[in-house]
Amino acid sequence: GKYRSGRGGSYFTGNRDQGSWLINASEYSGGTSWSSDFCTAVQIDQNDDIDAFNPFSTRYRRLVVWDLPGNNTPIADAPNLAPNGTKTIRIANNAMKIAKPGYNVDTATYAQLAFDSTRLPVKVIRAADIALPSGQSFYECGFPITDNVALDVHFYTGSTIMYPNNPVDLKFGAEYWFDGTRIYFDATQAMRARFMLYLEDNSAPTSGTYNVLRQFNDGTQDVVQFLRPGASNPPSWADIIIDTRWPQVQILAEGYFNVTSGNGNVVDIAFDGTGMFPMVKYMTYHGGGSNFNTNSSWQNRVRMPFLDILKYGYQGQSHTGNSTYCELTANNARFRTFRGNVGDYYEDDNFEWQTDGADPPLGIRYYILGIPV
Repeated sequence: GKYRSGRGGSYFTGNRDQGSWLINASEYSGGTSWSSDFCTAVQIDQNDDIDAFNPFSTRYRRLVVWDLPGNNTPIADAPNLAPNGTKTIRIANNAMKIAKPGYNVDTATYAQLAFDSTRLPVKVIRAADIALPSGQSFYECGFPITDNVALDVHFYTGSTIMYPNNPVDLKFGAEYWFDGTRIYFDATQAMRARFMLYLEDNSAPTSGTYNVLRQFNDGTQDVVQFLRPGASNPPSWADIIIDTRWPQVQILAEGYFNVTSGNGNVVDIAFDGTGMFPMVKYMTYHGGGSNFNTNSSWQNRVRMPFLDILKYGYQGQSHTGNSTYCELTANNARFRTFRGNVGDYYEDDNFEWQTDGADPPLGIRYYILGIPV
C-alpha cells in the first residue's frame, strides 16, 4: 500500500480491497437510475483483464456467503417452547423437516424449524488443527477434492489466533491449494493451521426411492446419513443432508457491539468452547457514504475486516482508524479497534507532514463458530 513517492501510505491486507455490502444504495448516472435495499457493486473498466499486478482485487477468490446478519439485526430464530404434543417431524417425498420444540412442523416458519432439507446446512467434509513446518507440506483428505469446495483457515502460533491477520507480521501465514486428494500449504514459518473444508453443491437432487436414513460402514467406521427424500442409490453429494463423519457448525457466541473511539480499544467476548475448536467471523458496520466516480450513495455498509498499518507512525498511532483485528483463544475473543486514528500520515509535495481521515467502523457483528474436536 505504499504510495506518495514512498513518503506515506500504509500496509494493508487484501480484505481492504473487497467490495462492501451496501444498504439502501442508489445511483443516478447518464440518465439512468437504480436503487436497492441491499447490494454490492463491482466497478469494471476496460483494463479489468490485465490486472496481474493485483488479481486478488478482482477474480482470484471464492465467495462464501453465510446466511447471517452483518449488522445488529437479530438472527431469525424462534425461542424453544415447552413440549405440547404437536407434530414435530415431517418426512415426505420432497422434503424432511424438524420443528423446534413446541412448534407444529406443518405450519412452522423458517425461524421455527430446527432443520429443513430444502435449505441444506454447511457440509464440513474435513476439519483439523495441524502443525505446519516452514515451507511446503500437505494434508491428506482421503478423497478427490473437487472444484466446489472452499477452505476456511486460521494460521497461528502458540494458543492465540489473530484474525484476520497477525498485526505484527503481515507476511505471517501460508499459501494453500488443492491437488488430487491433498491440501498443500506453503508456510512462511513453522505454525499451526486450523481449518474447515466446506463443500458447496447446488446441483439438483438425484431421482429414486432410496431411504431417508442410510447406515453403512465406509471401511474404517460406521456411518449414518440423512438423505433428501427421493435420492438414488448411491446418493450424490447434493443428496446428503447430514453425515456423521462431517461435524455440524455450531454458533458458540454471536452479537453486535458499538465501536467507541480509542487507539487499541478492547472488547472481550467470553464463550464456552469446551470440547470444540472455535473459529471467528466478524464484519464491520459503517455509516453512509458515496462514490463520486459512479454517482452512487448508500445509507450504511458492511465490510470484511482488515488490518491497515501506517508506514510512518503518528502520535503513537501505528494502526489507521480503519484497522481491526481479533485475538481468539479457546474461550475468549478479544476485539481491538482504532476508531479516531488517522487514515494516513504522509509528506506532501512541499515536504510538510499531513493526515487524512479514516472510515472507521461504527460497530462489529461477530460470530464464534465451532465444531467438536
